[in-house]
Parts: sequence; C-alpha cells; structure tokens
Amino acid sequence: MMLSQRSTQPVFLVLNPGSSSIKWAVHSVIKIETAVSTGTIDGDRSSNQLSASMAALLKNVLANQDVRAVIIRVVHGGLSHAEPLMINDDNFQALKSLVSLAPLHNKLAIDLIEQCRSAPSPLSVIAVFDTDFFADLPKVTQTYGLSAALVEKHGLRRYGFHGFAHESMVKQWETLNPEVEHYTLVTAQLGSGCSMAAIRDGKPVDTTMGFTPNEGLLMRTRSGDIDPGLLTWLQRQEGWSPQEADHVLNHESGWWGLSGGIDNMADLFASDQLQHQLAFDLFRYRLQKTLGAYFAILGGLDGVILSGGIAENNVDICCRLLCSLSHLGITLEEPLTCSALPLILSRPASRVQCWVVAADEAASMLHSVHHHFPFDHEFQLVAE
Repeated sequence: MMLSQRSTQPVFLVLNPGSSSIKWAVHSVIKIETAVSTGTIDGDRSSNQLSASMAALLKNVLANQDVRAVIIRVVHGGLSHAEPLMINDDNFQALKSLVSLAPLHNKLAIDLIEQCRSAPSPLSVIAVFDTDFFADLPKVTQTYGLSAALVEKHGLRRYGFHGFAHESMVKQWETLNPEVEHYTLVTAQLGSGCSMAAIRDGKPVDTTMGFTPNEGLLMRTRSGDIDPGLLTWLQRQEGWSPQEADHVLNHESGWWGLSGGIDNMADLFASDQLQHQLAFDLFRYRLQKTLGAYFAILGGLDGVILSGGIAENNVDICCRLLCSLSHLGITLEEPLTCSALPLILSRPASRVQCWVVAADEAASMLHSVHHHFPFDHEFQLVAE
C-alpha cells in the first residue's frame, strides 16, 4: 500500500531487505508497536529492480510522512558491528567493506543506506544487524575447526543470521505460553533464505547459519551445507575463481538449482516430477536432521515454531515438514486447514507444541533501536 495523504505524525521507516525482496513498514514514533502501513517490494536476482522500486517508495513516504529516522536491516556486520549503528561517513565506509560476507544481502542494504542518505531532507539512518541476536552464542557453537592462528588473524566465527525473525518467534512463543519460565524451543525461518535456531529460555544456543548466510539448510538458490573438499575439487575441475564459486553457491544452487529452475517452494511441493520431489525431499530431510540434532543438544523440546513465507502461506508444507516425528514427541493434528496465524499444528496431547507464526521482524528491529538509543516521542535521543 502506497501512502497518499500527508501526515504530521512522526514515524520511523523500517526497511528489511532480503535476498529477493524488501519488506517495508512505517511505524509511529509515539507508539512503536503501531504500523501505519506495510508492504513488500519483490524483485529479481539483481538488486537493480529492487533499488528502483525502493527509490519510488522512499520518495512517496518522504512526501507524505514526517520520517524521523530510517532503520535498515544489514545482514552481516562482521566482528565490529552487532548492535544498532547510527550511520555516519566513517562507519558507512567500514560497512561497505563487508559486502563480500553476505553478497546476496549486504550490497542491497548498502544501496538503501545510500539512497536514504542522499534524500532531499536530512534523515537519520540507523543500521541494525541480523547477527545481534546470536552475538553471545556459546563459544563451542561459534567455533570452526580451523587453526587458532587463522581464526585470530581473520576474526573467524559462526555469526548466525535471521536474528530478528528468530527473536520474534521466541517472543510469540512466550506470549502463547506466559506461564512457562523454562523451556526449550526450535525456531525455523523458511523463506528464500532458511535457518533454524536452538533456544533455551529465550537465548539461542545454536543456529544453522554460520560465517555467512550460506551454511545449513537447503535454500532457494543457496546450497547450504556442502563438503568443503567438494568445493575445492569443483574449483579445480571447472577452473572457477573464488568469485565464480561464490556465485554458483549463492545464485545457482539450492532447490532452484537442484530442481532445474523451480523458484517457488509451493510449486516444488505440488510437482510429481522426480527431480522436483528430490529437491523437496532434501529440503525436508535437512530440516528434520537439524531438528533431531537440536533435540539432542537441548535435551528435549517443548516447542517448534515455523515462520517465513514458505510456512506462513502453506499449512500442507508445514505438516509435511514435521510429519513422522512422533519419536521426538511431535504428533500433528489432522486434517488441518489454513486459518489465521498463529496456527497450532500439533495435537493437544503432543509433548511438543508446533506453531506457525508470522515473524514481526520490523517490531524486533524497532525494539533493538529503542533499547540501544533511548528516544522520546519526537525521536530526540535521550541521554542514558
């Protein structure tokens, strides 16, 4: 929905660029929980279409709203950035150097920041980082089996991503179970990018994405877990440069590559072609394999929460992903029909509650900003 009437109410513009779309929301500064309007800009595999559409949206919002700050999700801030960052000339240059850590995402976020900083009216731009939620992962979870010297030289660690989505899922679980103080939970963000997290009492103890957002589950065009020896073998056999190998893993793999060009998971799920079925089966297998691993490290499960476009738009896919898991304490309600979210998938007697929710990343981003930059109702920063 585009905005057409000028409002003097102070607002935040929240921009959430993904790998194939930009979610946007206009929220009241006076009551940050209130979304004045929301929408999604869809694009192709290049950022050009998204950037052009974003420019039109920005022009419209600035013409019709009193925007006090633009809050932009940046997927990867490296070792230097996890907490929200008020953008200035110096730190913006530093952010530009991190594009290679998340090539599908950071470039678009940088483009959005540049557009906002070039707007006719001066705008405060605040970057928030998807790694913030996972900043304090246990040391053993952060660590790769590489030499200590190499780790120290390059600041290598597993960062984790989709933090705002996983945090929102945790908050919704707590709202649905207000009397539960101690719990174990697995959250799954399933969209173009896919990730899972193991949660104990609200804090993440593991997650599938690592140094980059390409580790873990099978994704739309990202391979997820792959034998590093296979990658180096392919580089030698195909003569790939590092940039070409990166392109293959991020843009030509995943269920899109394996299926021969099927983008939409719902189409893949409904197809009776063997190669399409294999791609879906691999997606499901990796999710269930991870769920079993997290069951082991958590010592059992109280809940499983699914979110993201795949989960929110197709209850049949959700049920297929979680079927045949009675040995983990998951028994699903049958038959299930699509209804308003949050939607419970499990039977009342199931030891593990399974839900589909709509993760509110914008709300998590706003609360992160408010926590680190206290502000009044006019968005004047308040000294702590």
